[in-house]
Amino acid sequence: MIRLKGFKSYLKDLGNGENTIRQKSNYAGYYLKWLAEEGLQVEDASYNDLLNFIDYCKLESDSNTHINRKLSSIRDYYEYLKTHDQLIINPATNLYLKGSCHKIISGIINFKELESLYQDYPTITLRQKRNRVILGLLIYQGVTTDDLKRLDTGDVRLKEGKIHVPGDRRRNSRNLELRPFQVMELHDYLTVTRPAIIKGINQPGPARKPDRINKTRIESQLFISINGSENIKNSLWHLFREIKKINPCIINAIKIRQSVITYWLKTMNLRQVQYMAGHKRVSSTERYLGSNLESLKNKLEKCHPLNNKLGIAKCDTQF
Repeated sequence: MIRLKGFKSYLKDLGNGENTIRQKSNYAGYYLKWLAEEGLQVEDASYNDLLNFIDYCKLESDSNTHINRKLSSIRDYYEYLKTHDQLIINPATNLYLKGSCHKIISGIINFKELESLYQDYPTITLRQKRNRVILGLLIYQGVTTDDLKRLDTGDVRLKEGKIHVPGDRRRNSRNLELRPFQVMELHDYLTVTRPAIIKGINQPGPARKPDRINKTRIESQLFISINGSENIKNSLWHLFREIKKINPCIINAIKIRQSVITYWLKTMNLRQVQYMAGHKRVSSTERYLGSNLESLKNKLEKCHPLNNKLGIAKCDTQF
């Protein structure tokens, strides 16, 4: 890309080292690719567009530190563009993400809210039908976005009413029970929706086609994008844009998974939940016990004798 070549020269003139130049160029290229997929011109991108880009990065479980590195590279890229056109506005100026403590899990969503989201999600278009199946796996099996990308059609075992979730270096593989309605929806997806998506890949349409379609991969991959890409990250980003319109509290797949694991721990033992979540270490599962303890603490405070005496709260909670 010509602009990235000029950007590298700009960084070198500023005294950046070889590794720094390579990293900043990669991050800038990542941003430019996202803009192209969204149909945006780099010169016209706004602050709100960058906020959407940040949400996009979070779908990949990027840490705040990682996202800040990308934002720093984007700031530098816009400063480079300004050397050619002073009228260009740098939307990344003063845009930083504050660090967060990952040891504390908060903002847990009630499981009934998640089920309501699943029921309310529309299934009119092929994209929506695919997304509802994805949403079901997020809510009822607690899968991650990485799990979704690795799933193949052969991992769905409809006769057994189960789905096999392959493992990786971070998580163990597991075989998870499907709800009866999921079995029906997965059957419809595999026999009707998915074949229709594949059929439409080679047909002209408004969706931007990838430069190269990996036909071998999409033949076996369970979830593929409407435009034929095996990378569903962009599809997931658009899914959560829709979800936030239904329930603004549900911002990403991580929040759903955290809520699901917390819910499981209320009805199942620790080792069961460890297996279902794919955690390699039980300590990873134990982190979620803090969410239940915080809820219990709030209930106890409501039932405290002093609070009742003062008329602050009436205890109607059963433990």
